[in-house]
Amino acid sequence: MRYYTIGEITRLGLLKNHKGKPYSDKATVGRIVSRMDFVEMETPWGKAKTVTKTQIDQHNKKWKST
Repeated sequence: MRYYTIGEITRLGLLKNHKGKPYSDKATVGRIVSRMDFVEMETPWGKAKTVTKTQIDQHNKKWKST
């Protein structure tokens, strides 16, 4: 299973806002990820919060239903 860090989510534009556009700010993505069930993983730059693509898709789907 692939885990994505906050930086990867921001660069790849995986997490979308209510208009369907990717968040462009790492701080905003970080706040959203911190509310999810994240896993801390060790990276060459230190610990990073990571989430799966399934969790990201669930968050994006929330906005489509409203």
